Amino acid sequence: MKQRYLFVGILLTIFSIHSFAQQAINPGSRAKAAAVFTKILNDAAVVYPPELSYLTEAGAKIESSFRVSEDGILSVTFRYPVENSYSLYRLSAPVSSIKGVFYDYYIGLEFDGPVVHIAESDKGSRELKENNALALFHIAKPGDGPQGEKLKVRMEQALQAFQENYK
Repeated sequence: MKQRYLFVGILLTIFSIHSFAQQAINPGSRAKAAAVFTKILNDAAVVYPPELSYLTEAGAKIESSFRVSEDGILSVTFRYPVENSYSLYRLSAPVSSIKGVFYDYYIGLEFDGPVVHIAESDKGSRELKENNALALFHIAKPGDGPQGEKLKVRMEQALQAFQENYK
């Protein structure tokens, strides 16, 4: 009988420790994971600016850097030259729906469905109007070649670390 109580006590202790470890997410490691992940995304978009709309010209600049909000929304705003003016293009999506990294000619994040909200401004306006939802979050345009493959590996590693620490 004592052995049974001892066995049950050990099991309860193990389950309690495991449950406590699962619940205790360090806010510092969560913030650090988000900072490292978004830095890689920002660096990629600066080096290989994406062309997200057929209405804009090449040469996008980041207007508002990649960031993860308190609500778990990943977002970025690009500023594109359009004739003698500009257009803004904002992407946002919940980090909980990220499936993985995709790479063809563009590189970005794939989501569980059309949860990537896209908002665009009219030429010369700062007012964004939501106009679409997709399953792909385009980040950069490295083109074909080894630089794109290296970037994909870095993004996959950063995404894995981010997802492990950002639950």
